Amino acid sequence: MNSKVKIIGYTNEPDRITSSGARISTTAGDSLSIFEQATDSGKNQSLIKKVLASGHKTVIEHISFNLAFVNVSAYVEQFMLEFRLASFTVKSRRYVDFSNMGFQIPSFINENGTPLKNANDLQKLYQEHMTFLFKEYEDFVQQGIPKEDARFLLPYCYRSNFYCTVNARELCNILYSMIYGRGRKHSELNALGRDLLHQAAELCPFIFNDLSAIESGSDTAYEKLDALLHFTDIDDLHPAEHNSDRSVELLNYTDHPAYVVARAALIGYTNLPTAKIDALLKDNANLERTIELVLASRRPRELEQIYFTFRINSITLAAITHFTRHRMQSIIIPPFADVCKCERYMIPTTIKSERALLQRYQDAYSRTKQLYDILHTSGLNKYEISYLYLSGNVLDITTTMNGRELRTFLSLRTCNRTQWETRAIAVNMLNELRNVSPLLFNQFGPSCYTMGRCPENKMTCGKYDDVQKIFRAASVNP
Repeated sequence: MNSKVKIIGYTNEPDRITSSGARISTTAGDSLSIFEQATDSGKNQSLIKKVLASGHKTVIEHISFNLAFVNVSAYVEQFMLEFRLASFTVKSRRYVDFSNMGFQIPSFINENGTPLKNANDLQKLYQEHMTFLFKEYEDFVQQGIPKEDARFLLPYCYRSNFYCTVNARELCNILYSMIYGRGRKHSELNALGRDLLHQAAELCPFIFNDLSAIESGSDTAYEKLDALLHFTDIDDLHPAEHNSDRSVELLNYTDHPAYVVARAALIGYTNLPTAKIDALLKDNANLERTIELVLASRRPRELEQIYFTFRINSITLAAITHFTRHRMQSIIIPPFADVCKCERYMIPTTIKSERALLQRYQDAYSRTKQLYDILHTSGLNKYEISYLYLSGNVLDITTTMNGRELRTFLSLRTCNRTQWETRAIAVNMLNELRNVSPLLFNQFGPSCYTMGRCPENKMTCGKYDDVQKIFRAASVNP
């Protein structure tokens, strides 16, 4: 069962809408008349090529594509989710049983594309191990371990299905990355990229027939950093404190965030001189009331004036997907092939409490590490060794969010229905924020806390009063 991607929908008359966008800034007439006159497909496509050649790429953002990714590896899913200007809907591993989902098999080539001499023997070892992992996952589920915990045994070769909607400009960026950028040495990604480029070129040849005319550059920064610093040769990359209870570090933030938000609000709504506004805000009652009004608005743009950068330590690959689904952030996820070596992993409490299952869980990770070492020594393309990473393996990430996105993120991720690991991280983030600005962030929390009601309807946890009490405290300790 080969992985594939298929364009299942796209903007009607793409050359017409794009060329109209190219004409509107220099052509007389209203937007509708310009579109109605753009009936010559040849002239439309010729114009688009000229505009793109001059570096004006925004016009192709008017074209959107709906993509269906079918039975691709979780590695491909993660690669795609990191593109911020796209929308995704993914099959959940929290609720869907993945016992029979199947897995992707590496090409068993080295990084130069040459087949390994003992490829058949290695493939047999690989398939036997993957079959073992999926059987362990199935048995853990049957023994009552929640799917969201048993999934930590799933390797990153397991098959994923998802939808993606993206405009043509971002699709060019994605395709270039898959074919010529950081995905170029990963056989599955490269093959999917080339197939998708062929489909897109059939629909919009005036854009996709010459991808290099639109995109260029290199994605090899990490490789060059390694050559400079030799960080992949350092044994103790992750000192003990990274595995401590401090899962969240607030690295950088806007000073006096409540004041910045309030000042922005008063400038926006009064246009008073800054000195006058600062004088008003010296009165704490004015500051507090202004913050209340900002947070009561359904369009609190003032929160976008403040930024916070977090380092999240020892987060599982499973939980990373919960972060990447939030599009309005700048997130740095290390390259799996260089950082994640099947060594560090998390053990869910539900498994820790079952001695026999705990032993099997640890054994699964130990056996996976042994196979990782065998494949690494064999010279297998390191990007395809990434298929071995288990969903419970951990690494460290960095993310920067503005105040408005933090409010959205925390309202969803501190909710009792959120996956336990992600919720613990979100609560720790909130506590860090409250230490910086209690006035502002004491009013952040789950949706029921900020809205005064639970929006989950039948899916509610039923603990509204308890949640209110917990999040009204200066430090949240659920």
